[in-house]
Amino acid sequence: MRRLIVNADDFGIASGVNRAIIEAHARGIVTSATVMVNMPAFAEAAELARSHPSLGVGLHFNLTQGRPIAEPARVAGLLDEQGEFPGTSTAVARRLLLGRATREEVAIELRAQIERAQAHGVRLTHIDSHKHAHALPAVFAVILETIGRYGIDAVRLHRERGSFSLFPLKLAKQRLVALALTQLGRIDAARLSRAGVNAPDALVGIARTGCWTVAWLKEAIAGLPDGTSELMCHPGEPDAEPFAVRTRLRESRAIELALLTDPEIASHIANCGVALVNYAALARP
Repeated sequence: MRRLIVNADDFGIASGVNRAIIEAHARGIVTSATVMVNMPAFAEAAELARSHPSLGVGLHFNLTQGRPIAEPARVAGLLDEQGEFPGTSTAVARRLLLGRATREEVAIELRAQIERAQAHGVRLTHIDSHKHAHALPAVFAVILETIGRYGIDAVRLHRERGSFSLFPLKLAKQRLVALALTQLGRIDAARLSRAGVNAPDALVGIARTGCWTVAWLKEAIAGLPDGTSELMCHPGEPDAEPFAVRTRLRESRAIELALLTDPEIASHIANCGVALVNYAALARP
C-alpha cells in the first residue's frame, strides 16, 4: 500500500502563504502543513488551522530566521548581534560545533515554539524545520528527547526519494544538498525506533524545491515506494505581500499552488493507487 502526506511548509510566514495552503487543502491535495510560530502571520495560521481540522498541522521548528520565542538571554548562543537567528542551517551548525550555542538552548527554544503553538489551540501532529535545521544531529537529538512530553510522536526524516530523470542541470547543487541531507537522515533514522518516534518512509521534494513541473510531479508520484512518503511543498499566492524574512521562494510558490490544486494531479494520484493521508496516519496502535 502506498500513502502520501503532502505537507506545505511555512504556514504563518505571510498571509498569502496561509491562504494558498488552505486553498490547496480545501480544493487540492495538501493534507498537512507546518507552522512557523515566530512569523507575523502565525496567529492567522493558527485560526485557519482550528477552522480546518482535517488539515494536519505540525511545527516548522525555526532556528534560522526571525527572532526567538524564548527569552533572548536564554538562547543567546543561537542569535546574532541583532538578536535574530543567524540565517542558515550552516550557521546554526557552526555555532553548535564551536560551542557558541548549546543543545540546552535548542531545547529551550523548541519548548517555547511548541508551547506557543499549543497555546493557540494548534494540535501538533509532527515536527520538521525551516531550512532543514533539524537534520543536524544535535538538533535532531534534542527533538527526540523533547517531543514526547508534548504528545508529539512523529518527525520529518530526510530520506529523499524521487526520480532524477527529469532533473535540470541548474538544480545540481540542490541535488547535492538533498544527497547530503539523506546521509544525515540515515544517521538520524537509527535513533527513531529507540525513541519510539515515527517518520515517513521516504521524502520527495528537497532537490526540486522552487522548480516544480507537471512532468516531474507525475513521475515522482508514480515512483513512490511502498509505505508512507511525504511530498514537501511551498505554495503561495502570486500577488502575496512582502515577507518579513528573506526567501528565494517567490514565483515558484504560485506554480506549486497551481499544481497542488490541478484536478489532473489529483486524478493521477488516484490512478496510481496512492492514498492521501497526514501525519496522524503514522500513529502507533
